[in-house]
Amino acid sequence: MNEVVSLPTRSKRQKIHRFIDRYRLETGVTLSALLQAVIILFWFTPSFDYDSLDNLVEEVAFIDNVQIQEPTTEAKPDDGDFDLTDKEKLEKKEDPRVAGASDPIVSGATSPVDLSPNVRPEYTSEAKSLGITGTMTLEVIIADTGEVLRVRSVGKNLGGGLEQEAINTYRRKRFSPSILEGKPITVKVLVPIRFTLN
Repeated sequence: MNEVVSLPTRSKRQKIHRFIDRYRLETGVTLSALLQAVIILFWFTPSFDYDSLDNLVEEVAFIDNVQIQEPTTEAKPDDGDFDLTDKEKLEKKEDPRVAGASDPIVSGATSPVDLSPNVRPEYTSEAKSLGITGTMTLEVIIADTGEVLRVRSVGKNLGGGLEQEAINTYRRKRFSPSILEGKPITVKVLVPIRFTLN
């Protein structure tokens, strides 16, 4: 009798494994080439922003909804503000001698002498009420004529209006000029000012 031998049926998974076993090298090379192609595609493809116009419209809509409020207190603009009056614009023009100012100790010149030692910065009422004490430093540029060209606070700020009070006081002072080799020169000095409550 002739028996019909039936071959076992293979599943899809077994067929794939058998194919890979037969064509190992070809399968490896193909998978490697595909992987490299995908990497190169993502590496060198520029990004496209399709919704950039939508973002722009949202930003413009946001800007349209902004309300600008006027300041409630009348404050004098400080150095960081652009709102300068004509008088302040004239004051902001810096004397060309300021750039050439040097430290009298380093240059070997005599130190300037304060001709108005009784003019001292006073405590502001705000600083007194807050109990602020400490030492601040002013950079004072004194011209070859003895006039004060520029005063500014450097280093630690104490607050309570003490810096502005000290700056205003030193702008009013007069000094004898520094002398180097018999000639008056413009100098830059650091002046420590101590505020203490008695």
